[in-house]
Amino acid sequence: MTNISLLKSLFEKPTTLLIIPSQDYNKIISEIPRYLSNKKICYITLNKTYNALKEIFNENPDITAENIVIIDAITKSIGKVENKEDCYFITSPQALTELSIVLSEFLNYNLDYVILDSLTTLLIYQKAEEPVVKFLSNIVNKIKTNGAKGIFFVINIEDHRLLIEESSMIIDNILNLEKEKIFVETENVKE
Repeated sequence: MTNISLLKSLFEKPTTLLIIPSQDYNKIISEIPRYLSNKKICYITLNKTYNALKEIFNENPDITAENIVIIDAITKSIGKVENKEDCYFITSPQALTELSIVLSEFLNYNLDYVILDSLTTLLIYQKAEEPVVKFLSNIVNKIKTNGAKGIFFVINIEDHRLLIEESSMIIDNILNLEKEKIFVETENVKE
């Protein structure tokens, strides 16, 4: 059974860091948009291509794909691609300035949520916590200034302890999904 009170806490604070067990990653990246299906979402993907993410979303009938715009930092690094109505492609996960600029433009469209998938990937490309934490601080401020909420994924592995600790000084709410067992069985919970 889903822990309803913990899941609702995900929606109460302006920003939340979700510490995800690696074995549940694929399930959770579709569950969060499902719970937010009636909200306008900007999903920043640093792990999966636009096509792979759309396929995941389309497999779940409870996800309202029309409410989701995607910023894809992977596909353009693989090959040439043109922006779509529901997706803007940035050059790579290393292009933090470009990502920040594009997100600022998207926030002008009254988004309800920004989901960043994931800080783990940013750490791989940046090779140190400092630029990731600085970037996180920048986008958290932009999200809050624009009245949206932010959800940030990080994979729960020991190598990311410092990133999680430093992020906790910036983020309003930390949920360790491994400890809390929120997604044992899915229920349709909406804010």
